[in-house]
Amino acid sequence: MYFLWKRTLHGSIRVSSDGLSGFINRVLSGKSSCRGLSLAEGEKPSVTLVLFSESPLMDGHGVEERLSSIVAPLGFHVQVIWADRGAPEAEWCETLAAVCQSSWTWMFLTSMVAIAIMAGLSGLFWTFFWGTAAWFISKVVISFLIRRRMGGLFSSPARR
Repeated sequence: MYFLWKRTLHGSIRVSSDGLSGFINRVLSGKSSCRGLSLAEGEKPSVTLVLFSESPLMDGHGVEERLSSIVAPLGFHVQVIWADRGAPEAEWCETLAAVCQSSWTWMFLTSMVAIAIMAGLSGLFWTFFWGTAAWFISKVVISFLIRRRMGGLFSSPARR
């Protein structure tokens, strides 16, 4: 995507979003990256950068000042927005909420309660046991069939 940077008597100057983003990524350290940018034209054009850092220590003014000093000779005023993935607990809470809202979860829990009530704890144990055994057996059989099929595709012509 190209942004209109400036109109002059000799034509207009356009800036590539990918080019400017790549330039910013080369300037940043390995732990930070440019996730997006926006350009505003005017008397003093400004570029707004959306930056992401894996290290919370990088979200400081040092990076912003460094980018400003590098991009200023191009004629841009730099504004930086730091994107954050959130706290590590946030991912766990989102996963838990998705599991609680899944009808498969409630079907599974209700089935287990019904088996425990109708067949007792030993019935619940044997249901889990045979279900787990069937899962492992199906994995082995499927893996064997896939290897056999792939072996026929990649075997040497002399063996065929």
